[in-house]
Amino acid sequence: MNYLFLTLLWIVYFVLHSLLASDVVKLFAQKVLGNGYRYYRIIYSLISAVGLLAILFYQATLPAVLLFAVNGMTRYLSMLLATAGVLIISQAFREHRFFSFIGLQAEIAEFRRTGILKYIRHPIYSGTILIMLGFFIFNPTIASLISMACVFLYLPVGISLEEKKLIRHYGDEYLTYKDEVPALIPRFRKR
Repeated sequence: MNYLFLTLLWIVYFVLHSLLASDVVKLFAQKVLGNGYRYYRIIYSLISAVGLLAILFYQATLPAVLLFAVNGMTRYLSMLLATAGVLIISQAFREHRFFSFIGLQAEIAEFRRTGILKYIRHPIYSGTILIMLGFFIFNPTIASLISMACVFLYLPVGISLEEKKLIRHYGDEYLTYKDEVPALIPRFRKR
């Protein structure tokens, strides 16, 4: 029952996350909030952060039944993956301008394909995959497996929703970018 509730929490989190990021909800919020809409992004970021922390806290309270033995090599691998994920996300925030991303500064509407965005379209998702995989290898419990599975199942949905929005905002410029740059795993070509 606890694992079912964990899965339900992830589903509610992702539905809420996607709804609040949708253009329809943003337009509605703009009409309702008027000048207060300038705080929408920071409220969205706070809801996302608090929701994620609440799920992870709940996950930490579940029984820690290991699915496989953990040793020095698995710990090293897990730390390597998680660190790579954090570095990728930090590079993404550099391109997306972290304070704009979380709502503390005005959003910049220009289309960017510099830095890490030259190699992958969704570096935050790529970093999340590595962090989740690293965490699962570090703490291979049923709860962390369920959380990783929920995140991995949501990513194609999240990417699809985000890309539809980006195509509406940037049109052919984004479609060209989408054709040239892979979504999650970089493709390094010889020049």
